[in-house]
Amino acid sequence: MAPSLTRRLLDATRTGSSRPPPPPPRTPAALPHRREREVLVAIGMGWNNTEIAERLVLTESTVKKHVGRVLAKIGARDRIQAVITAYDAGLVRAK
Repeated sequence: MAPSLTRRLLDATRTGSSRPPPPPPRTPAALPHRREREVLVAIGMGWNNTEIAERLVLTESTVKKHVGRVLAKIGARDRIQAVITAYDAGLVRAK
């Protein structure tokens, strides 16, 4: 077993947690492309893929690719975390 894995297992056992801590979330600054930032804002506003495609004049398959890249770059596991990231970064405000 790798020493780093052994260390994480020992640390998790001591703290009572069976899972290692999640990686720290990345910020929207990790999105170098303008279109990815636009997609993150759209996700933050609660738009679905069809709405994003219509409003940004893209195909739905392109939107799906952008959404996947955005989630990966900000370290979000799902759209909910992306919405939280958009709000925390000030890209979207509550109405």
